[in-house]
Amino acid sequence: MIAFDWLQRARAEGFAIGAFNVGNLETFKAIVQAAANKKSPIIIESSPGETHWMGASNIADIGKNFSKEYGIPIIVNLDHSETPEDCMAAIEAGYGLVHFDGSKFSYEENVKIAKQVVEAAHSKGIIVEGEIDRIVGAGSEVHKEMYTVEQIRSGYTDPKKARKFIEETGVDVFAAFFGNIHGTVPPGGQPPLDIALLQKVKEIAGTFLSLHGGSGIDESDIKLAIEMGGINKVNVNTDLRVAFRASLEKTLKDNPDTVALYKIFPPVIKSVQQVVERWIDICGSANKV
Repeated sequence: MIAFDWLQRARAEGFAIGAFNVGNLETFKAIVQAAANKKSPIIIESSPGETHWMGASNIADIGKNFSKEYGIPIIVNLDHSETPEDCMAAIEAGYGLVHFDGSKFSYEENVKIAKQVVEAAHSKGIIVEGEIDRIVGAGSEVHKEMYTVEQIRSGYTDPKKARKFIEETGVDVFAAFFGNIHGTVPPGGQPPLDIALLQKVKEIAGTFLSLHGGSGIDESDIKLAIEMGGINKVNVNTDLRVAFRASLEKTLKDNPDTVALYKIFPPVIKSVQQVVERWIDICGSANKV
């Protein structure tokens, strides 16, 4: 159970493991090369859309191949799956972590499905992340609109409800919301994280904690969430997507006659790798391997 062991170590030593989304082989290579360069454990995750695009078995197998090639621990995670079918497919494919996001369901239905996922996953040595609150932000995108403080606070985690959910489902990781949002917003639109609320969740939850929507949050707030709030897993996606697209557009512009993809992608991979290395430093997981 590599995922549990590494999250346990992260909690004991006060660091977090970065969880980075993959959408193609190039982002996969960038993330892995960053982890190898920094000597860091890594979580490579795929959303349902990314999983359907690449194939669950392909992602799991590539993770195993790269782990062996680079000599680093790679935990493959299904990110924000909203159906039990997708969760079961990831379990069968050999993912090490499965995130069931049942926040769109009633609390009772969320608990029912989460318990089924936990039972199936635990039987194969796979751990499960659960979620009850709706995170603000429609996907890992660059949002042009601002969110009000009231909108963001509407998704804040209730510590007592979180504890009840964890006890009833047996999830290993809990997705806490305390000011974090999906995607990035215009400057000034991301409020400081509510570290005091996170500390209350930490005190009462008794499980690993994850922070979703890392992109766009002030670096000092992320570090406080790890050091004082007990965050063990930090999800980052939008920063990678923005770096990938910006670098790809520049490379194509600078090389208008190049059609060989293996010549086009190296600078793109390097750009994404630099973003991942920065996040590994923020999470404090460098030189842990």
